[in-house]
Amino acid sequence: MTDKMDTKPDLIQKAKDMAKSYHEGQTRRGSAGFVPYYDEHILGVYNILKDECQIDDEEVLVTALLHDTVEDTDYTLDQCRAEFGDTVAGPEIKEQVRLLTRIDGEPFSVYARRLFANGTDKTILVKLADRLHNLRTISYMPDIQWIQKKVKQSYTDILNPLHETMKGIDGPYNDKINKLADMIEDQILTVQRKLKLKI
Repeated sequence: MTDKMDTKPDLIQKAKDMAKSYHEGQTRRGSAGFVPYYDEHILGVYNILKDECQIDDEEVLVTALLHDTVEDTDYTLDQCRAEFGDTVAGPEIKEQVRLLTRIDGEPFSVYARRLFANGTDKTILVKLADRLHNLRTISYMPDIQWIQKKVKQSYTDILNPLHETMKGIDGPYNDKINKLADMIEDQILTVQRKLKLKI
């Protein structure tokens, strides 16, 4: 008799393969110059959740791996539904990827309000890990004014509304969310000191 665990699809590996394929050719500034976007950012967000926050929730980790695919590649929400819709977590993964996708021309403040108003604790986890990784690599960008804008945005559109949002969420990941928020604030201070920013 076959062990059921042997036939369970490896959704995380499937999402890794898919994200790597769709982000192929994209690059991002890192400590070693321009590096593959998937290696630098996608796995960066994934590893923050998996290793630093000790999260093993398949739904969260798959969402982290796919969080930029619809916004930055030709991958569509219909494909996401087709690939993951027949799994237990499929509908939730598709909805979280949708919420994490910024609509063309949408101001970040509007996007953030929409995400916080409609997202679950799992969606917010991925967004915070995404922002934390962006802040960890932001000093490699050459435009100081752009960096100042992103740092300020981290307060006005993410950390400031987060406290009010969390009043309405009583999920298993509240402690992890608070941890990530603290890590973001610490990283903001690190960036400000390193680049001598005045926000």
